[in-house]
Amino acid sequence: TTADSGIPRDSVKGRKTLVFSGVLAVAGMVAGTASNTMPAAAGNPAGAVAVQAQVGHIGPGVMITAPTSATPFNTSKEQVARLERLMALKAKHLAPPLGPHTTLTSATLGSGGPQTKSGTRAPGDFTILRRSPINTAGAQSTTNEPSAANSGRFAVETSNWNIAYTVTAQQPTPTWADQDPNVISPGFCCDQQVSYDVNRNIFILLILDYAGEGAASNGFTISIAPGANPTLWCTYKFTGANFGLGATDTLDFPKIAMSNSNLFVTWNDYPPNSGFASVGLARMPLDSLMSCAGFGFGFFNRAGAEFTYALASAPSTSDKFYWVSNWFLDGTTSGANLRIFSWDDTSGSFFFNTIGINPYTFGNVSCGSPNWCSRLDPRYESVVITPAEFRAQANVAFAGDQILEVAATAGPSGFSNGKNYVVYNYFKLNSLAYIGNDQTFSTSTNFAYPGCAVNAEGYVGCSEAQGTNVPGGIEILQDNVSPTQPWGFHFDATGVGGASAWGDYIVTYPWYPSRGPFQTVQWGVNSIGAVKPFWIVFGRGRDINGYVRWRAQ
Repeated sequence: TTADSGIPRDSVKGRKTLVFSGVLAVAGMVAGTASNTMPAAAGNPAGAVAVQAQVGHIGPGVMITAPTSATPFNTSKEQVARLERLMALKAKHLAPPLGPHTTLTSATLGSGGPQTKSGTRAPGDFTILRRSPINTAGAQSTTNEPSAANSGRFAVETSNWNIAYTVTAQQPTPTWADQDPNVISPGFCCDQQVSYDVNRNIFILLILDYAGEGAASNGFTISIAPGANPTLWCTYKFTGANFGLGATDTLDFPKIAMSNSNLFVTWNDYPPNSGFASVGLARMPLDSLMSCAGFGFGFFNRAGAEFTYALASAPSTSDKFYWVSNWFLDGTTSGANLRIFSWDDTSGSFFFNTIGINPYTFGNVSCGSPNWCSRLDPRYESVVITPAEFRAQANVAFAGDQILEVAATAGPSGFSNGKNYVVYNYFKLNSLAYIGNDQTFSTSTNFAYPGCAVNAEGYVGCSEAQGTNVPGGIEILQDNVSPTQPWGFHFDATGVGGASAWGDYIVTYPWYPSRGPFQTVQWGVNSIGAVKPFWIVFGRGRDINGYVRWRAQ
């Protein structure tokens, strides 16, 4: 289509087809650690395990106007040295042992399908609508952890160690200004993420607060700003004590996502000078956050069960939220199962099922020299939910249901010639029946850190890291133009230098209010060792008119 009226508040069903190179498998359910098993008649898949959440409360937020500047903050030698020291300390928060897991010899993914090769492009009119450098003169980490979200002309970008926003319309090119993250959050360290709630026209900013082991300011800050004024933040400070944990614990690797009514935030808990203790998740009311009011929230912590949660992205509002874990600490075999959780907005309990999948290699190998994926481990997942009526055109297994798609970094398989790749596993949403898998791989290139999103049409856009010795990026489209492999893709070599600490995640979102484009941030290292992040908006040729219309409004 050539017209674009902006995203609606209700869901829009997309139209595409997908096939899988993996062999279809029968779903297997494994009992979890909680005591209640709910029947399918209760609105949950057969065998679902119910767990009651706990309840907490926090007072009203604090309004902060962030100082802005045409030049980046955190650039003095002292500031950079402090941030680098904190990154080094936080890197000691090691993942738990792998436990029972699949290996190359037990992976059964089949032939792998067509390769995604550099220098080629799948058929179609894949279009880079915007590629804008951000803060190239500022201090940045190769463990960049970037994200970007927008409300029309206003975009907010985060990465280590900056927050930037567009102060002019994105026509012909945006002008970026920096915000001082130390004012928004005095405990500012890293692990930032920004998101946008299209129904409330608000930005949501997450910042990990970490000043060293046992520091009083440790925790995280959640801040809310109007879509038309992304420098006026209502801030809420959380510590481990808000969630029944130690007040100075590190709530590491935090992430946020939304249902219709709630914001969800997850973390990995590390007590001071200790190893991984538990994984947690909290549910907070978006309307209260938007009004900067105090509110009650639900939360839980699970010890000895899973490591790290990946939160789902949906194309529009949903009253039930989903998340996934692929790393198990309870004896379940990682790489041969996924654990899928759901939490209805009206319920005080969440539910989960453990489901067997086609085994993939649970573990990663070196990505060249320097080893840019030295920080990579199997936790990195991205989850999307797509409307699926259209998929019946290719596979009757899709009919009458939505699809939950889980992208994860996988270790070498027989078809990948010793390279890491990304595997996508698919489930029927309501029954959680397993459908099969697909993958992005090459015999000459590593792929890692998938970050996927779904737009109003139900199409999926992903951004990933790729490379051998020198890392770069790739953007991928799973849509009606390229419904089967090879999907639409664009290799984005964002730098010429290597780094030994790439990561730790990449985020993709729809570009609002247009219905089709996606946005992400990739980064590279130039010839003098400087990190260069780029804000990228991508889509199809049909998305150009909508992008041009809304980028200045």
